[in-house]
Amino acid sequence: MVSALLSLMLAVFLIIIGFVSGSKAILANSLYAVKDFVTSMVVFIGIRASEKPPDGAHPYGHGKIEFVAMLFIGVAILIACMFLLVHSVRDVWTCFYGQLQAPESVALWAGCISVIANYKLYKYLLCVGTRQNHPSILAIAKHHHSDAIASFFVVLAIIGAKMGLLFLDPLVAVIETIDLMRLSVVMLKDGLNGVLDRSVNVEIGSEITSIAELVPGVRRVSKLNTRQLGQGLWVDLTIKVDYNKSASEGYMIGLQVKESIIKGLPDISHVSVSVEPYVP
Repeated sequence: MVSALLSLMLAVFLIIIGFVSGSKAILANSLYAVKDFVTSMVVFIGIRASEKPPDGAHPYGHGKIEFVAMLFIGVAILIACMFLLVHSVRDVWTCFYGQLQAPESVALWAGCISVIANYKLYKYLLCVGTRQNHPSILAIAKHHHSDAIASFFVVLAIIGAKMGLLFLDPLVAVIETIDLMRLSVVMLKDGLNGVLDRSVNVEIGSEITSIAELVPGVRRVSKLNTRQLGQGLWVDLTIKVDYNKSASEGYMIGLQVKESIIKGLPDISHVSVSVEPYVP
């Protein structure tokens, strides 16, 4: 919530300064702040949703609300980026006809504030994410680190524009909007994958299999299905145990597999283990 509120304040500040100063680079930079606000809110919603227990109407919990939010927000940011991209390209073209003025000096100060704010948020979230061992918070920290670098280039572009290189300000805006459009497509892809219950990457699947097969009594993992539900990962797997094992022995082996996976991997919300006989 700290990240979301500060990102929202920074976004509003940069939008106002962007319009007042006439800096397209500052306006593009404000969309980075909007993206950070949205990302933080999505993570916050996901954390809160994951805390709600499953009920009769939602037996698998409420984790998918995070992916639905990502879809809507990804589309909104993509549309805003396309609108700003058209205007920035037009301004780059206008520079060659001498019809564009340099941004006001207040844009330079706004860019410096954006650099400092994003770097401070990066350090803060890096600390929180490391202490909590929370991948989503660490991901937001990386976003702020990238935004601090982007803001630094905005400052350089404004300085260049003040020195007579007027095309630098809208050119940086073009580069920023293209990068934001790329990030929006990634957000849309992640949201769509979550809604459609796409499996997690192969590396995590291999790690789950390795953990299960290290449990004494497990001959092999014959089937593994995974899906991401909000911040948590749901795992369904089938293990093979010797056919001469009793039902209670098979159950205890399955229980040990479940506990090993939960302890060995972060953000595991649910593990379901089925036991089948292994016949040589």
